[in-house]
Amino acid sequence: MPDVLKPPSLMSSKRVLCVQPHPDDMECSAGGTIALLAARGATVVYVTVTDGAWGAFEPVDPAELAETRRREQVEACQVLGVEEIAWLDFPDGQVPPGSGHVLCRHLVSLIRSYRPDCVMTVDPWTPYEAHPDHYNTGLAVAAAVLFSGLAAAHREEGLEPHSPEMVAFAVTTRPNTWVAVDEVWERRTRALEAHRSQFSTPAGEVQKTLLRLQAEELARRGRAAGKLQEGVTLAEAFKVLSPLHLHCNWEAHKC
Repeated sequence: MPDVLKPPSLMSSKRVLCVQPHPDDMECSAGGTIALLAARGATVVYVTVTDGAWGAFEPVDPAELAETRRREQVEACQVLGVEEIAWLDFPDGQVPPGSGHVLCRHLVSLIRSYRPDCVMTVDPWTPYEAHPDHYNTGLAVAAAVLFSGLAAAHREEGLEPHSPEMVAFAVTTRPNTWVAVDEVWERRTRALEAHRSQFSTPAGEVQKTLLRLQAEELARRGRAAGKLQEGVTLAEAFKVLSPLHLHCNWEAHKC
């Protein structure tokens, strides 16, 4: 049983589809890992689900902010080595729930089109996550990873089934995979700072400090678990699961 439930190897991925609820979510949660994968020759594609038009504390025109965030995301992707971005343009704050809704169908189509071996997103089962865009996106991704390999599912797209080897959930409380990101932290930071509308404010500076502290804590936990070498000071962590884990598998949380 342990061998069957062993999580796939994230860093062996050659084609990665990163599905983020908003512009900047992947930079915040997995920017270092994405930079490492791209540097190793992996093809990395982003899918940004919403337009990010609600992402401001001060009064701002939502349409202008959405355009600004799109430009910022392009710049951040250039820093990390991301090759392509797909924009779904759901209204910010309004990603609908349910695995059968239009988002899941979009994602099945994208998985079958790009045929990734890894799909990366935010963990919808993170306790106390209050943003519906995050948990609804994560749940839709999990369902899409499961459905995309089923020949009878969502055949209206007219694409051949494709089952990714794994889904990697970032921002997770149950990681089984740690990635040392010391060597790419400066690049990760530059990608994050490309999102000037989010991180050039006082609140953004606090967020950057928190992200650094979290990376230090993840490195400490990874070293303690024997998953990272001594000397690693910054890390990102993921819950990596195969499609086998995503249906009727009550032991998946232990993997």
